[in-house]
Amino acid sequence: MTKRILHRAAPLLLSAVLATAGPALVAPPAAANDGVSQPAANYSSVASPGGPIAAAPPMGFNNWARSECRPQAPLDGSPQLDYSFQQYMQDNAKGLYDAGLIGAGYRTVTVDDCWMYRNSSGYLHGALNWGARTEVRDATKQPGFDHELTAYGAYLHSLGAKFGIYETSGTHTCSTYTPIAPALANGSEYHEQADANSFVAWGVDALKYDNCGAEEPLQTLDTRMSNAVNTAVTNANNAGTPRPNVMFNISAPAAYNNGATKSAAMNWVRGLGQLWRVAPDIWNDRDNGVTDPWSQPLGVQSSYNFGAYQSFDATVDLSRYQGPGNWNDADMLLIGDNGMTTAEERSQMSLFSALAAPLVISTDARKFSPSYLDSHPAEAGHLRASLDILGNSEVIAVDQDPLGAGGQRVSGGAANADGTPAATSGLDVVVKPLADGSRAVVVLNKGATTANYTLDLKTAGFNPTGAGYTVRDLWAHTTGTSTGTVALTIGAHDSAMLRITPPSGSTTTPRGEITASRNNWSKASLCLDNYQSRTSNTAVDVYPCSGGSNQQWQRNDDGSILLLQAGASNLCLTAQSTVTAGVINGQQGQWVGVAPCGSAPGWQTWTYNRDGNLKLAGTTKCLDVFNGATTTSGTPISLYSCGAAPAAIQANQTWAAPFRTPPTA
Repeated sequence: MTKRILHRAAPLLLSAVLATAGPALVAPPAAANDGVSQPAANYSSVASPGGPIAAAPPMGFNNWARSECRPQAPLDGSPQLDYSFQQYMQDNAKGLYDAGLIGAGYRTVTVDDCWMYRNSSGYLHGALNWGARTEVRDATKQPGFDHELTAYGAYLHSLGAKFGIYETSGTHTCSTYTPIAPALANGSEYHEQADANSFVAWGVDALKYDNCGAEEPLQTLDTRMSNAVNTAVTNANNAGTPRPNVMFNISAPAAYNNGATKSAAMNWVRGLGQLWRVAPDIWNDRDNGVTDPWSQPLGVQSSYNFGAYQSFDATVDLSRYQGPGNWNDADMLLIGDNGMTTAEERSQMSLFSALAAPLVISTDARKFSPSYLDSHPAEAGHLRASLDILGNSEVIAVDQDPLGAGGQRVSGGAANADGTPAATSGLDVVVKPLADGSRAVVVLNKGATTANYTLDLKTAGFNPTGAGYTVRDLWAHTTGTSTGTVALTIGAHDSAMLRITPPSGSTTTPRGEITASRNNWSKASLCLDNYQSRTSNTAVDVYPCSGGSNQQWQRNDDGSILLLQAGASNLCLTAQSTVTAGVINGQQGQWVGVAPCGSAPGWQTWTYNRDGNLKLAGTTKCLDVFNGATTTSGTPISLYSCGAAPAAIQANQTWAAPFRTPPTA
């Protein structure tokens, strides 16, 4: 939780240039990473020096999206009133273990809100009740947790799991009542060191840190807790009781829509933690009427909750911030008993792995145990398919790839008529660079019927020369070769996921859409667009993404940005050298359009940085959406003074552009 201040037919590789290969291409083994395996003596609580904590995206489990603070019944029919929150979490951990998911890498088991209360002396203890007032025992309520959580943590460790815990940076968590005196509010604000000491003493390995109840700036609060955890770990080690590093998951960026404050937060969190939430919660609150966890629009149930597709859509534009030890947290996987179809579950796994997102399951994992599956045949078919999805080592390997690059949406991302993301129609194509020179490609069919799609290897960033590329279908586990295209058949709400390995000596060039930063989570990003697809006297604007070639760009090594529009030969993104009246709106500005490449090299060379600025090389001016109207279709693009980093980065100068490797600054 983070608060704000039909089975798919396997993709058919039908292209005439695709032939069955010999031995199957074996993907690298998944380097599933719990993020906390390094001893504190070697690593501080920040990502450097000494190498990154969470060198690959963390994997695990969290109860929130599935059950929130709601008491659950035991599955064996025993009296519910005796069934505690702690036992529920232990049973989920055991379900993960029995199903082989802890062994597959899903190690960090995190209990979310409502596990705690704070006594009159200011110390956290296990909740006395589950899902009600936590500080005074009520015999009519189900129990919460042990007074101290040491034994609970030891149980998780005995399964080979890691102990994750939730708190908030403010005075009170998001889902608890004002306490009854003498108990104190249960948030960590003003109690950071005491809480960090408790966490380390209990054996906590990972801390998820929310924003609720904050009275001070989030940067101040998150810095204080990061320092407190580091101090607690250091003190424990100095006292002869070695403790591992505590992985720190910060929620601050998710408190803000895109803009200067969000951009600043995306920078300062890097020095404090290893992962951070970037957008609203994925929500599967079926008790409150959520009927479509796959594509629940923002605001239907809550102003801060949306579906699995919307979470991907909000996160993909921030892939430039990713890298080993620094991860965008797209929230939880709803794979299991949350109401998505098998196709939708496969698509969420494909998309999140392509994002290099943390893979955190939120489902009733008790049902993954072999004994439950054997005794519940009506549910077993779907749940076994869920386990196959979660356990796919080839897909996990893409998520865990050591390059750490996030996926880029090179085509798709269309908008509905009201400007919201089109979650139920069209295709999205996502490309993720991999450390060995391969590319992972996800093609998502958002429509309600089967779709055919021909993938051009150039779309994935390759430069084919006639030699064969190895194409591995990561869901069908089949291998073929291609010299130019791959034909796919994809079921409704399903996805094809390919790992494409180039022949020796081949090259890559970043290609795809360039999208403007949206200023509202409920709106779709708009694409940098060649105005009216003209081939002369042309301007560029932002326009709903269509997948058209007039919105496809190629970032060349010399800094030029080539338009890939069919019929538009050798045109590059070009800034005017003077202020003129605009082609689109008639207003005065230093407008940007396309012109023959090489015709004005001083006005055609662009740099791209982690903050998302496309800056005219050798100047202090950036590609700018006129008047800040980043979600208004048809708005022209100008050249304007760049907002100063890190505190004054402007949303209308922030772009998601394709890259070969993530920008480092």
